[in-house]
Amino acid sequence: MTTLAQALLPLHRGYLRRLDEMAARIGDEAVLREPTARDEAQRLVRHESGFVLRFDLADSRSGETFEVHGARPDEPAGREVCVGAVPFRLEPGNWEELTLRCAFAGQPADEDVAALAELLHGWAVLAAHGGFTARGEEAGRWTGRLHSAAVRLDGVEVVAALDLGTCPPAAFDVLGDALAAFGGDRTPLARVVIGGTRREDS
Repeated sequence: MTTLAQALLPLHRGYLRRLDEMAARIGDEAVLREPTARDEAQRLVRHESGFVLRFDLADSRSGETFEVHGARPDEPAGREVCVGAVPFRLEPGNWEELTLRCAFAGQPADEDVAALAELLHGWAVLAAHGGFTARGEEAGRWTGRLHSAAVRLDGVEVVAALDLGTCPPAAFDVLGDALAAFGGDRTPLARVVIGGTRREDS
């Protein structure tokens, strides 16, 4: 049986490949991997999503920063994975700008929507602190951290726009279990879609 982590692994590997290619262009002596941004007082700068602003790469000689983006969406290893009673539909996408959409099975109470948004944000905070990266992880020279996440309501769906950084795919197995358990106490989820074309706020 394919897990979410296994199905999403090609997206993660595609992103790491892009990072490695850009790092090679900068050169090992000058490349800074996933550096954080600091202001003149050396305080950490926040991304608009509230997370610490972390760049993909920087050149220590010039101070120039770089963000990598795939020219085309990467194809997942599978298109559907079920976790408990929740079907996860996986569409092509890029690890560095991945959309996750959660649709309720019925009309949710406001508190259920708020609880789901809190769950997604809490998972992202843990990922931003490297909570899903084991020692000796394949990421190797990278931090294993999510870079940013913005959670919003789109109609009756809760949507997370994710820059997963070098966070490992194993994080999605943990999230999948949490989303499957969510419906035990609250309005259950009809489906979760990961990837696909990002839709703007309505």
